[in-house]
This record gives sequence, C-alpha cells and structure tokens, in this order.
Amino acid sequence: MNSREELAGVAESVCKVAGVELYWLDYRRGGGRTMVRVFIDRADGVTIDDCARVSRALEPRFDELIPHRYLLEVSSPGVERELHTEGHFRRAVGERVRVKLRRPLEGRGVLVGQLIGVEPEPLLETNYGPVRVPWEELSRAQVLS
Repeated sequence: MNSREELAGVAESVCKVAGVELYWLDYRRGGGRTMVRVFIDRADGVTIDDCARVSRALEPRFDELIPHRYLLEVSSPGVERELHTEGHFRRAVGERVRVKLRRPLEGRGVLVGQLIGVEPEPLLETNYGPVRVPWEELSRAQVLS
C-alpha cells in the first residue's frame, strides 16, 4: 500500500498541470473504507470545474496506486481551512484561528486568537495576552471566519 506522501506527490504533480495548488491530502483507512480527500487551492479561488478536472485526472493515477476500493473527494480547503504545515500558518498570519493542543498550555487545551507570527513557533494574541504555541504541542488548528 502506498503512503500519504506518495499519493500527495502524485496529487501535487496533477495539481500543477491543472493550474491549482495541492493544499493538503488526507488519506484514511478504517472501518473497511479508504478515503482520500484532496484539498486544492488557488489565489483567485477554486471552482467546481477545478475540482472535477483534478478528480478526473487523479482517479486513474490513484487506481494504479491503491489496490482496493476507495472514495476520492476533491474540494477547496474552505474559508475555515485547517492549518497543517508551517506554510499554511504563514499564510494565515493576521487571521483569527483556533488551536487545539495535545496538552494544556497556560491552563487551556484550546486557544483562540489572532495569529500574529510563526517564528520560531506560532504566536497568538488571545483575550488574555500573547501565547507561543510549541509546534510539537499542536494537535489541530484552523482559521475562523
């Protein structure tokens, strides 16, 4: 079975040809199902046609890599996009975000605030002051609308 990284490499090359950016690929197996979610982005926004075009191009490539049935979903990351990489965090500087932590930090397991920096780690301006979040303590993060 191929890894998420291998599938993301294929998706990245397909997206480049399609004129969109691979934002994130989520690959999950469980409960007898395999789900591949591909999130694409573009500066001027993603259309349904973009999603359909990328899906049609990915399907035969993934069919060669995934030896069993799977469900493929291609979409935009949306307004309340999840932040997975340092690059995602960099683009979200200035935005209001919610960060779920692996362990409580300053007595809180979830932080909400404006992302004001990412170096050397994410810095949020919260209602109770600025908070630095160590990368290794991030469990989940997303932009809030």
